[in-house]
Amino acid sequence: MTPAPAPITTDLVLLGAGHAHVEVLRRFAARPQPGVRLTLIGREPDTPYSGMLPGLIRGDYRFDQAHIDLAPLAAAAGARLILGAAEAIDLQGRLVAVEGRPPVAFDLLSIDVGGEPKMPEGAGMPVKPIGAFLERLAALEESMPEGARLAVVGAGAAGSELALALTRRFGRRARIVLVAGGSEPLDTAPAAARRRVRAALADAGVELVNGVQAGALSAGKLALSDGSFLEVDAALWATGIVGPAFLAASGLACDAAGCVRVDRSLRSLSHPFVFAAGDCAALEGAPRPKAGVWAVRAGAALAGNLRRAASGRALRPWRPQKEALAILGLGDGEAVAWRNGLAVSGRLVWRWKDHIDRRWIGMFQKPMRMQAAAAPMRCGGCGAKIGAEALAGMLRALPVTEAPDILLGLAAPDDAALVQPPLGQAVVQSVDHFRAFLDDPFLFGEIAAAHALSDLHAMGARPWTALAIATVPYAPGGKMRRDLEAMMQGAVRALEGDGCALVGGHSGEGAELAVGFAVNGLVAPRQAWRKSGARAGDALILTKPLGTGVILAGYMRGLTKARWLQAATDSMRRSNAEAGRILRAHGVTACTDVTGFGLLGHLQEMLRASGVGATIRPEQVPLLPGALDLARQGVESTLARENRVALPEGAHGPLGDLLIDPQTSGGLLAAVAPSRAVSCRDALRAAGLKAAIVGEAEAPAGLRLA
Repeated sequence: MTPAPAPITTDLVLLGAGHAHVEVLRRFAARPQPGVRLTLIGREPDTPYSGMLPGLIRGDYRFDQAHIDLAPLAAAAGARLILGAAEAIDLQGRLVAVEGRPPVAFDLLSIDVGGEPKMPEGAGMPVKPIGAFLERLAALEESMPEGARLAVVGAGAAGSELALALTRRFGRRARIVLVAGGSEPLDTAPAAARRRVRAALADAGVELVNGVQAGALSAGKLALSDGSFLEVDAALWATGIVGPAFLAASGLACDAAGCVRVDRSLRSLSHPFVFAAGDCAALEGAPRPKAGVWAVRAGAALAGNLRRAASGRALRPWRPQKEALAILGLGDGEAVAWRNGLAVSGRLVWRWKDHIDRRWIGMFQKPMRMQAAAAPMRCGGCGAKIGAEALAGMLRALPVTEAPDILLGLAAPDDAALVQPPLGQAVVQSVDHFRAFLDDPFLFGEIAAAHALSDLHAMGARPWTALAIATVPYAPGGKMRRDLEAMMQGAVRALEGDGCALVGGHSGEGAELAVGFAVNGLVAPRQAWRKSGARAGDALILTKPLGTGVILAGYMRGLTKARWLQAATDSMRRSNAEAGRILRAHGVTACTDVTGFGLLGHLQEMLRASGVGATIRPEQVPLLPGALDLARQGVESTLARENRVALPEGAHGPLGDLLIDPQTSGGLLAAVAPSRAVSCRDALRAAGLKAAIVGEAEAPAGLRLA
């Protein structure tokens, strides 16, 4: 008998990384709930705080100050992090469709995906989702002509504050016009607040167009409801919010704006296993404005009711206050605030708002303690095999490759696969095995397969067949099958992308998710690459940046930013097949892949086999984003300590540590004749690879850093 993690009884999927959901994660990080597995699906690696958006646009805040990094937060909560756009919800099958990957299964679903401004199609730039808006705004800033005229449509608090922020950002480069449907901006605010905002707009030179609704934008003309037009270079929409179309299309009960109708417990009126909060939710009997403050305040109530739903307990009603404090930044260190008919303004109000915003977002930016669950006992040996039904379901979900040289494989499963290599081809064999280093089974499977195939590409071989060994932690109710299915779908994506057929394998129950592959490739014997063959004078080319080891180690400690993790996973997912083809075309003389022993460890294997030495120029070695930052913090993989023997005497510091950083699915390191090195590097870069010439082979034997 061997210990295993506590079985997962409830899959709780948080769809969207809005203000309510980040609070749910924070609370689960502080107090995990045994048996509940959290999965966060977010569009972007960093979620913006809407209250700081105008300050970010003005330049009062840097990007990191106004965003919550999802990777450390998810890691602290023990949540799986899936970065991707949701496309649909299958309520009957309890699945969320996410672009570019298998659906994500849930027992409980909570939705906090925000909303979108109500606007005609193609009429301009919606202010939400904020992440996409910030990208579009940066592109607009680069392309707009001097003296451009920009319309902000919607003169509520969000639109008025945006118009003021844009005047500070663009200065004389742009003229801002604010289009108000009412008689004046902020027409529902107290009179004192309206007067102060009107004065600020006038001082900033914002043109007001009141009492009209904006419509279509065509050929630089924004149609207005009174029959006139505004000539503008762009229109930015901050109007009333509608829910994303896929919510109503799923069959959830929604209001006229497409927002999920929820009761006082934040549970869907039509589907009791679905919850919603934030702009995409409509609170039945107690509607609240679509503002970030309500999503923030819903977070605690939502977290509590998700816990209760997971354990079958009665839910508690959320009792939001009738009116919330509103604070609008005016720029130049001033703000106006109002509540219950009273309004105040000035510099102290801005300092108050700034303090509130920094305090709130600071709760999600400070390091959080990582938690671990207790483990009961599960059987080992053949008693740990995954059931036949789960395996059959997994196999049905996988594409099956049929080829004349595969005599028996998954198309007709037997006790073993039967394959016949083509005449004149040698079989190249390799094996790799991984414990899960990511909590996303699909992504983990894809990277693990790409890593296993890398040995074949380093030999110049064409991938042919693969056998898999998969281990999945115990979980009831089909969860094991879904995890196994997702992991193998990711693996098959990588295998089939390289023309490699999965012909069989073995699966079992274990303490943690793991997968391994025995891979076979084909190559004409005289065309196989070796580590030997490098000659003095050859250029040394690295086809991928370094840093996966330190980034994964940082992720386990909650220190890796989500965008760093995303760049690292994108690199790890990328096959070395294309790099191999380009290297072959440029006459590679020796080759290896850079994996567990780091760049210098694998280089020294090549040098010993070739009987030459080398000079490496560390400043020319490409690095993944964030790798150097983490190395400077002293983050390192456990294997890095043993790899340090490969460092030449006198080499030290964060950059030296990255030269021995263990790589998962790293690049190829190749020796190429100096006359072909630059053209080879340029061809690799043209293919989208971050390749570099990192040094050269030389005599006598030995390794030095320049």
